[in-house]
Parts: sequence; C-alpha cells; structure tokens
Amino acid sequence: MRDFDTKWQACAARARQAAPRDEQSPFGFATRVAARAVASGTTPVEFAWEHILARWLAGAAAILLVCAAVEMPHFRDAQPLQPGIENAVAQLVWSL
Repeated sequence: MRDFDTKWQACAARARQAAPRDEQSPFGFATRVAARAVASGTTPVEFAWEHILARWLAGAAAILLVCAAVEMPHFRDAQPLQPGIENAVAQLVWSL
C-alpha cells in the first residue's frame, strides 16, 4: 500500500499515452441486444419462481383436498354446530 500512489501515477501515464480507440458499438448491436431481450420473455429467476410457485400451489390444493376428504364423513351430522367441550369448560370457569 506504500507504493500505491507511484503505481497509480505510472498506470495513469500509460493510459494517457494510449492511442484513442473507436468507442462506437458495431452496426446493429443495440437492435440485436433488444431482440434477444424480447425473445427470451422471462428471466431465469422469473422462470424459477413460476416453477416453484406452481409446485406450492399444487401442494396447497392437494392438502385442501385431503382435509376436505377427512371432514366429508362429518359434514352430514345432525347437529354440526354442537358446542364442544371448550364451551363447557369456559362456562364452568366463568361460574366460579
């Protein structure tokens, strides 16, 4: 780090002596870049997210179907809104 300034000055001097370059892009370069961007449609990250989200959605739908299948026998009970034991315990506690 001690001789950084001298190395920097030497590199800057060499850069100043370099021949000027043509800094224009080749003909049609911007058109090719824009065409590639439009043709790809989605980026790899977006594709990965879509793939992962589709799997999660399918998993959630499968879990929902399993839950519905488990609850289906109890769906036609005579009194589906019968109070559970939780209500009895709550009433007992409040009466104390």
